[in-house]
Amino acid sequence: MKLVDEKFKDMSAKQKLSYIWYYYKVPIVLLFVLMFIVTDFIHGRLTAKPTVFRLAMIGSNATELMEDTLMDGFCHYCPGFDPDKEQMILDAGFDLNDPGIGAYTAGTKLLAEYGAGNIDATIADKADITFLAESQAFADLTEILPEDLMTEIRSSSTEILYNKYEDPATGEVHEYPFAVNISGSRAIKQGFTESTGENKSYYNEDCYCAISPNSDNPENSIEFLRYLISE
Repeated sequence: MKLVDEKFKDMSAKQKLSYIWYYYKVPIVLLFVLMFIVTDFIHGRLTAKPTVFRLAMIGSNATELMEDTLMDGFCHYCPGFDPDKEQMILDAGFDLNDPGIGAYTAGTKLLAEYGAGNIDATIADKADITFLAESQAFADLTEILPEDLMTEIRSSSTEILYNKYEDPATGEVHEYPFAVNISGSRAIKQGFTESTGENKSYYNEDCYCAISPNSDNPENSIEFLRYLISE
């Protein structure tokens, strides 16, 4: 036990997160599902507006002081969205590269949120989104996207990231596309405005968008990626 503790202490934040997720995935997911049910019930009673799309921006420059944001543009673009009856949420409070305990605390919460189906789409840099893909946090785009959108993405010069997954039952290795480089999107390039009036970029490097496989709002997740590609 002491040897395991010593090894754990020497691990990086992401290695600790992978270790914890591998061995304690089920109880962690169950705990966060219970927490989500309670908080969602309380939040629902207070707002009376169901959340129809939740975007997680990981490791971004976004802050709580944002005024004009990516979500504002998508709310106007999304067909059928009624702001008087529904809401969309941009959650930028996740950082997987915090040098302290915050990284794997945030990471564990994030993976549990994916497992519980509470996050619909994700934007992150290549390192973070690839790391999360290793835990099967994202859907196979060929299975979830309409054929026309997948064809549009493949026929353009847009970079696509692929993940490999080994089927535990058969041992077969599957490779599938899970994220799209959306750095060239006008909606991303215009950045966001803080309450001070200062304009900032969301990321200092290329960023990618992925969709959760068990999203409660797959239609809006697809429309969000279409919005980024079209803008």
